[in-house]
Amino acid sequence: MYSRCLAMLVAAGVVLTAAPAAAAVKYDPVAQTGTVAGADVRKAFGWTSATLAERAGGLAFSQDFWTADNYAVACGERRLRVVHHHDFGRFELTAGVARDGYGGLSFRITGAYAGISGTSVPPAPGQPCPADQTIKIDEVRLVSSVKGWTLTATSGDARRDLLGGRSRAPHR
Repeated sequence: MYSRCLAMLVAAGVVLTAAPAAAAVKYDPVAQTGTVAGADVRKAFGWTSATLAERAGGLAFSQDFWTADNYAVACGERRLRVVHHHDFGRFELTAGVARDGYGGLSFRITGAYAGISGTSVPPAPGQPCPADQTIKIDEVRLVSSVKGWTLTATSGDARRDLLGGRSRAPHR
């Protein structure tokens, strides 16, 4: 049966070629290591293989991270939900260019070589109300927190997210 189907495809002029399986970004945000197949970068930027080959040496990879705290805030009679971006930052990642078994490019991320982060002050009683700066916050209660990260590729002024994740963070 298989040979009959193959003969029909050949007779119809269909060309059969071996190709690599669909690519997938593999990245560990804790260890800051992983691999990115060239196909993933091409897809993210809309590039051809030739464009990727031309721009591969100029690609930069980074990992952004953040924590968003969700608060219930009371300002007089007003009750508000406030999202406070508690901490945030970026790691600049070291990545090497490699050839895969099919003549295409891939990128091996081996860790961070630089980083920057910051924190900000959460809402607190006595601060101006987010909805009306003429009144003060009376009460604040932390409801939940979400931590997240994104692996990003940058080429010149173009920046593309390749992979990301988020999880509920324990309350501080």
